[in-house]
Amino acid sequence: MFRVSTFGTHELSVFNAMQTQKRLQDGQIAANTGFKSQDYAGFNVDTRRLLSMESTVARINSYQRNIETTERRLKAMETSVAQLHEVATEANTLLVNALNAEDGEDLQLDVRAEKMLEQVAGLLNLKHEERYLFAGARTDVEPVDLTTYDPTDPAYNPADPTTANAGYYNGDTAVLTGRVDESMTLDYGITAAEGSFENLIRGLQLAINGGSPGTIDRATLEQSLDLIGDAVRDIPDVRGRIGANLSSLEAVKDKHAQLKLYAEETIVDTEQTDIAATMTQITADQVLLETSYTVTSRLSQLSLANFLR
Repeated sequence: MFRVSTFGTHELSVFNAMQTQKRLQDGQIAANTGFKSQDYAGFNVDTRRLLSMESTVARINSYQRNIETTERRLKAMETSVAQLHEVATEANTLLVNALNAEDGEDLQLDVRAEKMLEQVAGLLNLKHEERYLFAGARTDVEPVDLTTYDPTDPAYNPADPTTANAGYYNGDTAVLTGRVDESMTLDYGITAAEGSFENLIRGLQLAINGGSPGTIDRATLEQSLDLIGDAVRDIPDVRGRIGANLSSLEAVKDKHAQLKLYAEETIVDTEQTDIAATMTQITADQVLLETSYTVTSRLSQLSLANFLR
């Protein structure tokens, strides 16, 4: 029997017992699952930090996907540009031999130059992951179309090496960009209308025009050699720009990796329970709960008659 004078003490005892029972249940769940809580509310003061770290990881994952996509494209472009330089070097050697040799006609300069021009077009029409990489923002069309390479177009005179004209180009002037960090957007696009590529294509066209057997035109071939020589010199600069972008991506990747590691470790420390410490607390709570129920049971049976015995 509880009196008014003892009711408050009884209620406090019951409340403490219920709190201990809840803590015991939470501890048992934490020990079984390995997590301190099954919802955000259970992390108390750590909830805001946990949400912040999870948001950080999600944001970094998005940037990392962008970086991986950009990196794949840049590496594909770098391979293509390296091969373009090889073609330009081969064409340069071929022209030097044709101009210096008495049997230049036997080199089949026009035929070989035409094959090189087709190879250049193929390299610049590189398609990677369902998009053309050298077409600017027009990623759904081949940037180089040799059928539009019209020598009779007044805007394009392949016999005049002083007039640059990318009449073969179907893309636009937009530059591909990639968001790789909260404060960094990487401009990495290179179009088939790039000056060094235009020099190479125009030079090869001049080699075709001036290298026909029986009608070798030395002046035209010398103009071709000048243009292709410029391409040999300038294409490595294009490749260098690609390399610089790849280096920038690598630096940003390292930064993201370090921040992500810190955030993930913080999440683990916040979410996961210390099994040994949890089991120790469970044991202590079990003892405390049993003691509390025993005391409460005995107090409920206490009467004056029992007390005077």
